[in-house]
Amino acid sequence: MKRVTIKDLAEMLNISVSTVSRALKDHPDISAAVKLKVKEAAETFNYIPNDFAINFRKKSSRVIGLIIPEMSMFFIPSIIKGISSVLHRDGYHFFVLSSEESLSMEEENITTCINSRVDGVLISLTRHTKDISHLEKLKDIEVPVVIFDKTIPQNLFDEIIFDNKLYAETAAEKLIESKSKKILAIFGDENLEITQTRKDYFLWKIKEHPEIEIKIIYCESADNVKEKLNIMLDYENFDGYFAMSDETLAGLHSSLIKKKIQTSEIKVVAITEGILPKYLDESYECIINDGFNMGTMAALKLLDIIKANQ
Repeated sequence: MKRVTIKDLAEMLNISVSTVSRALKDHPDISAAVKLKVKEAAETFNYIPNDFAINFRKKSSRVIGLIIPEMSMFFIPSIIKGISSVLHRDGYHFFVLSSEESLSMEEENITTCINSRVDGVLISLTRHTKDISHLEKLKDIEVPVVIFDKTIPQNLFDEIIFDNKLYAETAAEKLIESKSKKILAIFGDENLEITQTRKDYFLWKIKEHPEIEIKIIYCESADNVKEKLNIMLDYENFDGYFAMSDETLAGLHSSLIKKKIQTSEIKVVAITEGILPKYLDESYECIINDGFNMGTMAALKLLDIIKANQ
């Protein structure tokens, strides 16, 4: 069934579009009888106001574009939930675009946001994004941007990122306190700034204890962790493990089970959003990076910029 428009209602009732519009808004110039007739027709034919058209006339779409590097069961859902809680409370809608870890798709997603006349963009960059020149077109047309979670060194846009220095150092300290002597540290994509930051501060703290042997691997996914550990754990033993994310922790947990390594005999420390470990092993020690909190902070920052520019 075709969506009923305000023009359709006007034709049905043989009155002007402006009269229908004012009646629906309870304008004092419209009689009670006309208001009743218009509202009954609107209810009968399931008329839904076109928010986009209304906001377009106001030069505001009240829509936000959210661009993520990929759809994932790890971390992303809690970020989206945090963003949603803020935007909906403020009367904004948003749509989600996945870049599928592709720079070219990330560029297409920027274009989609521009064509959709969004009021602002929240973006987490792909692992292949080395510069943000493609975001400058948003700046040129005065569309606010906030980068969250995955970023690169830049000074054009506001960012919401975790205190990766604190998290990495805290994880290292927990392994040192556990008296681990041989540690396997599992990091994510080597090309990401978040990976390098966590690696640098983790190593910096561990190297204060030269008696500790440390081995580092980089893995782009949970499956990649499993592939590498399937071979490595056949000929090397570790008494301490560090996973820099939920994704690397999922791969590590699966490998430990497969190799029948008793978690009571090792120490596992992970930086995690906090939900996944509840379903894995209670002995894992977790440093919580709250995705919901990151989402709310990113959305609040973007709305602050939008309101400041109005």
